[in-house]
Amino acid sequence: MEELRLVDSRHRLRVQQRLAVLAYAEDCGMKAAALYFGLCYRTVRRWRSRYRQGGVLGLVPRYSAERRRRVALDVRELIRKARTEQRFGCARTQVWLQRVHGIRLATSTIQLIFRQLGLRRLTRTPKRRPRQFKLFTKETPGESVQVDVQFVTVAHQRYYQYTALDDCTRYRVLRLYRHLNLRTSVAFLRTVRDELPFPIRQVQSNHGTEFSLPFRLSAEDWGMRHRYIRPRRPQQDGKVERSHTIDEEEFWSRNHFVSFDKAEQALGAWEHQYNTERFSLALKGRTPAEALAAKISTIPVGHLVQEQRTGTAPS
Repeated sequence: MEELRLVDSRHRLRVQQRLAVLAYAEDCGMKAAALYFGLCYRTVRRWRSRYRQGGVLGLVPRYSAERRRRVALDVRELIRKARTEQRFGCARTQVWLQRVHGIRLATSTIQLIFRQLGLRRLTRTPKRRPRQFKLFTKETPGESVQVDVQFVTVAHQRYYQYTALDDCTRYRVLRLYRHLNLRTSVAFLRTVRDELPFPIRQVQSNHGTEFSLPFRLSAEDWGMRHRYIRPRRPQQDGKVERSHTIDEEEFWSRNHFVSFDKAEQALGAWEHQYNTERFSLALKGRTPAEALAAKISTIPVGHLVQEQRTGTAPS
């Protein structure tokens, strides 16, 4: 049929289907056609009317190619910013929209909008790792604090970020040092003891020389147990290792500092943002400060006071 060639290729199959319905209706009647094809009688009658008025072109679907979006444009713009500026995936975007903007969307809807906006998936090169141990989360703040060091580059110089992370709440203390040795490790442990808003029962670290015997003795002098993880098993320090990855992705790679002092000052602001503003999926969408407040509210005040005075857990 010559007129069918004039129909846009996107609608040609739909027009052919409607022509088949009308051909059946011509032979058997419109009610029979509606029953046979599972259509409403009024729909078949409307198609016949359009065909008589405009021929084959009258059967072209009349809805617009770009349908009205169920998600508002301003929300779609927020989703675009979450992916392009914050580099959030679906789950983090969902929590971010709900907590920061009060908007509830399913992750499937967010993923659909990512595709409609032409945004690529977040890709990371998978690294081969040994078999994971089953990791557990401590029930009490301070029951185990993981300590580790990562190397950072500031103004073409190599410095050392010390990190202490509470296993229970993910609450962290960060410091930047010029040197990596026992003196800075002991100084950092003293800072952690003073900065964390709860007593520390145990400190956990790897077997690095910066955490050798004098570091362990200092921890015991301050009423803390010290535990070494198994050699070649960084998974046992998985929470602090993961936090270093977050630091690299969301802090160091997004900022460029001209001096050690500038980097040290910015790291302090990042520590505050991580503890009080950055929500964590591991904490069910809460911040470490919120998780800490929830845990403290369930611990008797007398126990906290006793631990704070003695530095050890009550018997």
